[in-house]
Amino acid sequence: MEPIFNVTDLVVRKGDDPLTFDIGEGLTLLITERESGSSTLCMTLAGRYKQFGGTIALSGTNTTPRQRFKRVAMAGLIMLDGLERQVDTRHILREQIAWSQPFFKLIPRDVLAHPNVEPWLEVLNLTDLDVSLDVGDLTVEDRFRLRVLLALVSRPDADALVIDDIDQIRSLRLRSVILDDLVELSKHLPVVVNSVNDDPGNHADAIVDLRHTPEASKASGDAKASKEEQVNA
Repeated sequence: MEPIFNVTDLVVRKGDDPLTFDIGEGLTLLITERESGSSTLCMTLAGRYKQFGGTIALSGTNTTPRQRFKRVAMAGLIMLDGLERQVDTRHILREQIAWSQPFFKLIPRDVLAHPNVEPWLEVLNLTDLDVSLDVGDLTVEDRFRLRVLLALVSRPDADALVIDDIDQIRSLRLRSVILDDLVELSKHLPVVVNSVNDDPGNHADAIVDLRHTPEASKASGDAKASKEEQVNA
């Protein structure tokens, strides 16, 4: 099967080591070292940053950053999708919907019923989202889910979703809950999640370990073996 991302000799910034890896269907955990420019790597995959060198193919075709920008949704990067805590959720959704469709199309009073929103609510466990609440009054997990939802609304026909820094959810329990949601989401759309940690909950279908340590190849191999055991069980 053709990989979703085929990354070849990618040099994100001048002086960086070249990276070569593939990302396929399902949920892929991209493990990087701390302070390694991992957010910039995620932005590059999603077409929000122009790499210094190398190529990134999307579904078998080499792409420019502009092409990936249109085809890849992105969430989790504060500078791009940080939310004002004092703004109500309905307003934020209405604004994102407005940007995602032609200006002459009307937005329904019930923003959760919009065709760019409604399909993702059950998948992201947002069916009970109270859009009258300010963002700051949402739970930690619902605020992160909302950011993912907004990314999907902004790219209704996305080929993939890239999520930066899942570790910003400090609670291991809540992080596991969000990863459970992303597993469900990845059944509909390939999802790439960046982390500096391993996958103790075995959420990922595949691991791309970019750390320069002996554990890197072991982590990737263990993830593959574990998934094969689940399939054969």
